[in-house]
Amino acid sequence: MNMPAPLGLTPLKTALLMRHALRPSLRPYLLGAVLALPCAAQVQAQQANFDIPAQSLGSALQTFGQQADLQVLYNQDSVQGKRSTAIKGALQPDQALSQLLRGTGVSYQRQGNTVTLVQSSGAVELGTMNISTQGLGSTTEGTGSYTTGQSNSATRMDLSLRETPQSVSVITRQQMDDQGLTELAHVMQQTPGITVNRESSEGYVYYSRGFEIQNFQYDGIPSLGTDGGNIRDNYSIGNTLIYDRIEVLKGATGLVNGIGYPSGVINMVRKRPTREFQGHVAAGAGSWDRYTSEVDVSGPLVEGGAIRGRMVAGTGKRNSFIDYQKGEQNVFYGILEGDLSDATTLSVGYDFQNNNNDATTNTSLPVFYKNGNRIKFSRSTNPADKFAYRNQETQHAFVGLDHQFDNDWTFKATVNTRKYTSREIIAGMSSEHVNLDNSQDYGYLPPGGVANFGSNSDEKSFDAYAKGPFALFGRTHELVLGYNYSHATTRSKRIDGTTTGVIDDVLNWNNSMPYPTDWAWWSTFDIKSTQKVSYAAVILKPTDALNFILGARVTDYDWQIDRVNALRQLPRISTTNSGEVIPYAGITYDLDDYHTVYASYTDIFKPQPYSLDVSGKSLEPLTGQSYEVGVKGEYFDRRLNASLALFQLKQDNLGENTGVMGVDGFEAMRAIKGATTNGIELEMAGEVLPDWNVNAGYVYQESYDAKNKRVATTQPQHLFKVATTYRLPAELNKVTVGGNMQWQSSTSFVDNSFVDAAYNQLPSHKFTRASYAVVGLMSSYDFNQNLKATVNLNNVFDRNYYSGIGTYNSVYYGDPRNVMFNVKYSF
Repeated sequence: MNMPAPLGLTPLKTALLMRHALRPSLRPYLLGAVLALPCAAQVQAQQANFDIPAQSLGSALQTFGQQADLQVLYNQDSVQGKRSTAIKGALQPDQALSQLLRGTGVSYQRQGNTVTLVQSSGAVELGTMNISTQGLGSTTEGTGSYTTGQSNSATRMDLSLRETPQSVSVITRQQMDDQGLTELAHVMQQTPGITVNRESSEGYVYYSRGFEIQNFQYDGIPSLGTDGGNIRDNYSIGNTLIYDRIEVLKGATGLVNGIGYPSGVINMVRKRPTREFQGHVAAGAGSWDRYTSEVDVSGPLVEGGAIRGRMVAGTGKRNSFIDYQKGEQNVFYGILEGDLSDATTLSVGYDFQNNNNDATTNTSLPVFYKNGNRIKFSRSTNPADKFAYRNQETQHAFVGLDHQFDNDWTFKATVNTRKYTSREIIAGMSSEHVNLDNSQDYGYLPPGGVANFGSNSDEKSFDAYAKGPFALFGRTHELVLGYNYSHATTRSKRIDGTTTGVIDDVLNWNNSMPYPTDWAWWSTFDIKSTQKVSYAAVILKPTDALNFILGARVTDYDWQIDRVNALRQLPRISTTNSGEVIPYAGITYDLDDYHTVYASYTDIFKPQPYSLDVSGKSLEPLTGQSYEVGVKGEYFDRRLNASLALFQLKQDNLGENTGVMGVDGFEAMRAIKGATTNGIELEMAGEVLPDWNVNAGYVYQESYDAKNKRVATTQPQHLFKVATTYRLPAELNKVTVGGNMQWQSSTSFVDNSFVDAAYNQLPSHKFTRASYAVVGLMSSYDFNQNLKATVNLNNVFDRNYYSGIGTYNSVYYGDPRNVMFNVKYSF
């Protein structure tokens, strides 16, 4: 039975008596201490028989205490949301407990018959006991959860999802592993409220609340792209093996990003070194000759863990359901952390990813014949020539310094460099309308043209912020002050070749035109962008239940592009915005111990220098306001988060594709005045019952211009997603089953590019994509505590659907039914 533990001489009692030496933020960890098992007899060195399935860590500790005849003391917050590994067999208690806690970020200390659990990372020494200063949810790896306890994506303050006055979705390491989400695009496909539009074989665009996400972060640090069409490809190369979790803050990012698009921000949080040795190797095989392998090793490099390291590496090869397409990918990540003192940590890291792909597409399949009738291709049709290719590479290097002051203030500074390189040949069908005899002009521009592109992007940034508590009017409040500087450059060079000018039959061609023998330089462009951001935010706490979050950012932004081609020097396009002030305000009120109502407001400001109208002139900056109100809940000891949000976006100068080619060779844009988006979003993530994880969400949104005409029609008005797993009970507890589904309502676009032989405008035609649902299933089996096998079956019902529409008036097919097997050995 359970009974209070005698605290007379235990480490917990020692810590409580020494509470005057603790910083205020540590006290809740002590006051919430609970115990897992009654007092037992003297600890014996002999082995005990253990049979504890993988489950929530709290439940596993209860069982461990009973089977080991030990008293286990721990802080409820330190185990919340975490999962244990399975243990079985005759083991010594210390050996069994070490295996049970592997990967949870929790370690232990023993005195006699009492075991006291402590957090492994972020701990400070206090006599014979470690007290963690790391908040719940700083990592998701090893927790077994589909939710997290903290996020600082909105304000840079460590707030729970319930305390954050905006919608935040998190895809955890557990969900990525369960559902086979190996790419950033896969993660976005399962993120509630996010739609994914596939625009080419490697290019994806992500949308939130009806509009494109153009803000990205790595470990919470904004990444400044140069725009110019490279966002689609630049951030699509994202193997998730190196990430602990991926957070999506939805709505305008009023504080932390200098240029704020109203849709949201994607924050990719890397794995960190652990103080205890851990690792795994894994291999996978699946449809279309897909093969993957990976290794992940982490742990201390010196006794005591003052220096820690982690190395992650993976490789993969694949063919495709699309004719002639194939590729390979490599990823590497290494990081070192060192404790310069009890309060200061230095980290140095580097990651590298590359994709090499053959027969790649720059656009997708054309939709219409020249008379406006629909043309239908098979799913396997490749619009690209066999000799087309795209090779991409990204490299990151970063140095970070964290310091904890005695007054509970923290300071963090990070220096980042990021390089992106792309080499590609664009060749094959165009997205132009097909002739009635199924023939079409071949190539890029002009007919018969083949384009060879080389692009290099280089970004450097510095980010620093300090945050901590302060006292005012007898209450404790919080303040954050930050600064970010980023500079990015891109150079792109195009060389043109010429081959046969016509495809005789687009429905039956062998994707093989003669390779050009003569190449000539056509154009070069250089883009430079610089951003300087200062921001401040404060959380005022007039009562225990009421919080006001007030802040602002000040942004200086410079952008320019120089272009020259074989015919002429094009005029420079540039924009400068100085001292732009973006306010942010939020309020939260705790209705009870489980529910919080909230509201937030921020301005929208986004320069659009590369959004050009038909004359080649940049659109004016996007401006507007973002509003959100809602209620959030935490249940089952914070293992389950739920939210309901109402949101509204008001925008001026919203850029929309015209479907007409501009003077620069790209699709021209037009500015929409008075665009308004209204919507409602529901979300639930976490453990609804023991061993049952769910991440689900529904959103309804509608966008109209000032004339009440619907805009952003390529985005669905209704979107529902769910991903779930359940570990079977009793004798079947080695088996986990689950699945996922994504459903969205119909979408459409209007093709305005129809012209006659004299290039006179002809009537437009509308393309509609019907609503559709895609279902996936998964199952895994734990052979033992180290070996696990997982199978993922995607698009179970082999739904024929388009995963991308609208770009250059073309469409892209979604993946047919496919399967992936994976075997993982942990140590």
